[in-house]
Amino acid sequence: MSSWIFSLGRRLSRPLISLLIVLIVGDVTSEAVEANPKAPAASSGTPLVHNARIPWQDELETDLAYLCSDELRGRSVVDDSIHIAADYISGRFRAIGLQTTLISGGPLQEVETFVGSEVGADGHNRLEFRSDSNPMAPDAQTPLELISRVGVSMNPLAIGASKANVSGRVVFAGYGITAPEFDYDDYANIDVDGAIVVVLRKEPRNSDPTSRFNGKQTTSHAYFSTKVANAMRHGAAGLIVVNDRASVAESLAKIEETIRREQNRKLQLQERIREATRGRDESRETLNQNLAGIESVLTGYRFDLERANDGLLGISEAGDRPDSATTIPVICIARPTIDELLRSQTLLRIDDLERQLDSQQMPSSFELRGIHAEMEVELQSNKRLSNNVLGVLPGRGVLAEETVIIGAHYDHVGMGGVGSLAPGTVAIHNGADDNASGVSTLIAAATLLKERLKSFDTHRRVLFVAFTAEERGLLGSAHYVRQPRYPISTTVAMINLDMVGRLRDNELTVYGTGSGDTLDQVVEQVNFKHQFNLFKVASGYGPSDHQSFYEAGVPVLFFFTGLHSDYHRPSDDLDKINFDGVFRITEMVCDVATQLSIAASRPKRFETEKGVRIRRQLTAVLGVTLATLGDRVSLSGISEGGAAALGGLQIGDQIEHLGKTAVRSSSDVIEILRGHSPGDSLDVTLVRQGQRLQRRVRLQARGGN
Repeated sequence: MSSWIFSLGRRLSRPLISLLIVLIVGDVTSEAVEANPKAPAASSGTPLVHNARIPWQDELETDLAYLCSDELRGRSVVDDSIHIAADYISGRFRAIGLQTTLISGGPLQEVETFVGSEVGADGHNRLEFRSDSNPMAPDAQTPLELISRVGVSMNPLAIGASKANVSGRVVFAGYGITAPEFDYDDYANIDVDGAIVVVLRKEPRNSDPTSRFNGKQTTSHAYFSTKVANAMRHGAAGLIVVNDRASVAESLAKIEETIRREQNRKLQLQERIREATRGRDESRETLNQNLAGIESVLTGYRFDLERANDGLLGISEAGDRPDSATTIPVICIARPTIDELLRSQTLLRIDDLERQLDSQQMPSSFELRGIHAEMEVELQSNKRLSNNVLGVLPGRGVLAEETVIIGAHYDHVGMGGVGSLAPGTVAIHNGADDNASGVSTLIAAATLLKERLKSFDTHRRVLFVAFTAEERGLLGSAHYVRQPRYPISTTVAMINLDMVGRLRDNELTVYGTGSGDTLDQVVEQVNFKHQFNLFKVASGYGPSDHQSFYEAGVPVLFFFTGLHSDYHRPSDDLDKINFDGVFRITEMVCDVATQLSIAASRPKRFETEKGVRIRRQLTAVLGVTLATLGDRVSLSGISEGGAAALGGLQIGDQIEHLGKTAVRSSSDVIEILRGHSPGDSLDVTLVRQGQRLQRRVRLQARGGN
């Protein structure tokens, strides 16, 4: 055992010590893990075999499998499958014996969700440029006719008018900025009254510290809304936005990096398929299905890459228009299309004009003489109805009128689109972990608590809520808080279950332990029985439904097993769920809920920090063991063929920085690696025999899922 483990021994439990070995080395045998009686082996994704199955566990597996099945198409609030899921959950609540006649005689609380703007009727979104003759070839008498197609060479932008049909001459107005404080005005010396104005996104030399604007700090003149308002002040009839080079390059880089990561996942999966042994045909079939899913994801990303290369923005990418605002129509045009228009008059491309503006930092606006534009937009506000699903276990005795809430959201991101981290991909995002795992745990907890609380003469009511529209901004829980079934003032605590299906290395994260004066103590006491490696976060804030309750004055706890590379992707599937982990978390949640239900006094809410970072599972490793002496961390072992070995690191090297982050302890290394994925390149600053060196390593995938 390495010396750094002994230095941490006074502060870490035995299970966590074993965990750290696995995390850093990335090459530990299953026997080494199994030798620790408190830390189950990392799940391969296949449910572990139980010698004596309990009915509620079988039911949990059935619930989870159905909720993440293809039949429910990813449970998006824009798809009718959300109602099928709600009916299933309400049926399960009734079967358990919960009271469900809570909202107008039923279990459903209706929630309206604005899901953005979308194009209206066919043919009502168009952009056409015409001239009587081609100015570049007057002898040929060839008229210019340039018609843009929605989603290919143009998109209406929701920040503008939702319905309009305008026409006019065309004026190029640089960046569309009027900024007296910077002695800059793109509209000086040009008349745009009644014209269709073409402007570039952002501002001259954006992110350049020598810019006449605020250098790297973007000013408000770069905002879409500012450009629209400025065009209106100058009398423009419509606005055409051209994406700037820097933004196009940034979008391309992000998509290319995502494609690289997906390709790495594809290579890893192909290797696992090659290593699949005989007698595991079902496993190979699942792996091949996952491989097909990655291929679909890559196809979608390549489509996105093409669109990003042309600089085309999505309908809502510039934001949505202010309520009841009178505005002009706004369209984004692809850079190749504006090039075609410009070449008809000037022989210049948009790149040339942008470089000129950035170089001179002076306006250079002009009218495209003889060019006439017609633009029509028709956007419709898209609102959908879905439901929170409620079931209650009534309280008893003197505590009966107080409430403990256990909640989990059941919506996901459907077939892709909004919220998906595989943009452009049309594939079912089943959301096994996010959040079929939380809802199935919620249902199982209702089953267990109904029996457990029978033995108490007095206990608080327990309200079970499956929330809708969490993925759209915690809308379901926010709606409940505004219109609660039981007064928020009598709600003593809320327990949130979101992504509890991927327990790994026995590590369970619990947020909100500092949001109430007794919550940390309750969690610790209950965990003495369950022996999870707890990572506790005091804050009651965070991007899940517990935040709605915490902001309304309710102490909260949020159970979570960590982000992973399948988050919001089609690959978040059933085969990766660690069912033994889910069963153990269900038991712990029930024990915590029992304590909160029977305690004589309710927890007192404490204010906590807002800056919450959601914890990722560790998926990438260096392939080393570490020794810590004081605030120095050195390599005491290197795995053959591992990331460190391939990157030129040697035993005895002292690690000073990983990337830009200083390393002072082995736990620093773990937290830095959590922020990276397999295949990422990471710069290592090290000291070797008194000499400071830099090496670059390519992180490798950790074993298992």
